[in-house]
Amino acid sequence: MAFVVWILALGTPYADLCIPPPIWRVPEISSPSGKNYSVSIPRRWVSWNLHWFPGQSPDASDRSKKRHELEIRLWIERLNPSVGVFQEVLSGEAMKRSAPHLPWQAVTRFARAEDEGAGLPPQNLAICSRIPWRDAWEVDFDLLPMTPDRPVRGFLGVEWRNKKGERWTAYAIHLKSNRGGRVPSSERRERAIEYLRMDWRKRELNPDHDAILIAGDFNCSLKNPEFRKERTIRGLLAEGWESVTQDLPWPMGATVRPDQERGYPSADFDHILLSPGWRRRLGSNRIVSGVDQGPDVPSDHWPVWMKW
Repeated sequence: MAFVVWILALGTPYADLCIPPPIWRVPEISSPSGKNYSVSIPRRWVSWNLHWFPGQSPDASDRSKKRHELEIRLWIERLNPSVGVFQEVLSGEAMKRSAPHLPWQAVTRFARAEDEGAGLPPQNLAICSRIPWRDAWEVDFDLLPMTPDRPVRGFLGVEWRNKKGERWTAYAIHLKSNRGGRVPSSERRERAIEYLRMDWRKRELNPDHDAILIAGDFNCSLKNPEFRKERTIRGLLAEGWESVTQDLPWPMGATVRPDQERGYPSADFDHILLSPGWRRRLGSNRIVSGVDQGPDVPSDHWPVWMKW
């Protein structure tokens, strides 16, 4: 597919926030020919930071990349999602090789932020689906001015629509890490959520009535009291959104492995959030969720899963 970029102009909902517009563009898309509508809505979801995929390092050897691709493929087959929402993807081709049973794939084309290590490769997002979608889009923060609250990377969106015309929307995100200080980083994460809100308003989506899912690495905790004032996730929860793993007891709710060498404890940075409209659409269907904390998970993050 041709590389297409549009700059969101003044007059869009972004102008209402008095914030600079991001770039809207078509992500790298891979999909089989055939049906262009969903015959069913995805029921089993996984969100997973794959850790510099492939290779688990930005300068990994070809051998390490191949081994990581195989390990991720085996784990995706084991998790068996209808949709996988993945972070830290360096190669769309590697994603295709590791998730062949999720053939509808969209991968972002982000650039590395100036203050996030410009010499490193960009950490992209991917949404891979077993079920065909209707639309996929990318919102990129690359050209935003370097203000103290500038968000990093961007986000990826996908919409499914069945024969009845029902819309189901999913966003993949990977928000600013806590390097540089938790408080300034939290401002950049909160700003990213403002852009996300503007995107769903632009698409005439209302979380109170429409089914919207946000999944990814938020770099923000619901368990750690140091994050209790941050509005990145809690602002959405106050509006009726739900984190599917928020009631998991500790340490079952941890999604990031502890790193004793670097002094990092376990953390719950990875989340799947559901809009009030998603829950209303499900009706009495029960949601089951968890974190797969297997010792052989080939990443520094554990996968978060949900099914209904």
